[in-house]
Amino acid sequence: MLILLTNDDGIHSEKIEYTKKILENYGTVYRIAPKEQMSAKSMSLTIGGFEFEKIDDYNYAIDGTPVDCVNFAYAGLGLMPDLVVSGTNNGYNIGIDTRYSGTVAAALQAQYYGFKSLALSADRKGNLILEEDLNKTLKHIFEKDLLSMDYTLNVNFAREKFIHSKGIKYTDVYYQVFEYSPEIVRNKLLTNRRFVMGQHLPEDSDALAYKEGYTSISKIKV
Repeated sequence: MLILLTNDDGIHSEKIEYTKKILENYGTVYRIAPKEQMSAKSMSLTIGGFEFEKIDDYNYAIDGTPVDCVNFAYAGLGLMPDLVVSGTNNGYNIGIDTRYSGTVAAALQAQYYGFKSLALSADRKGNLILEEDLNKTLKHIFEKDLLSMDYTLNVNFAREKFIHSKGIKYTDVYYQVFEYSPEIVRNKLLTNRRFVMGQHLPEDSDALAYKEGYTSISKIKV
């Protein structure tokens, strides 16, 4: 199996290196990721071209966005991957954050080209459970034949506070309500975003699964 691996945290992210090692058990992995941090870039792309660095035949650093990375793999290298994996992101991507996330956007760009894709996200301190959860989740996805060219799978692993995931739940993306209390400090705007407390979270929502310590799998379409 030919696997394209990208992310939005950058090619030197600890989690993409960790994810690459696990994916190499399933096939040949091309890691094509942003040179720098590119979180919250959504589906933005670079107009007029961008530079890249060839580290070796299977690793490229792109001076651009996560979507640029997928475009480079497809249009630049002519890769036709069996699976595109974006992540593992350093932090969860649930609810409205799926609209902002560069991690999710790269997977959606792959879907746009007709490739099967996954977006993976984990707690910012989630390395303790990442290996176990990723292996279990990949095995589940392959055994249940969940991959499709018609949607991307958005996977959020259980929070580290639960140590081990309680299991896998199929969920819907639920757009929680946020409160914003912006503050200007010198010449910088601090958005100070937080969840509105006391919201009812539907039983099938990604937010509730994450909150309760489950690994959530949601379908997202371009």
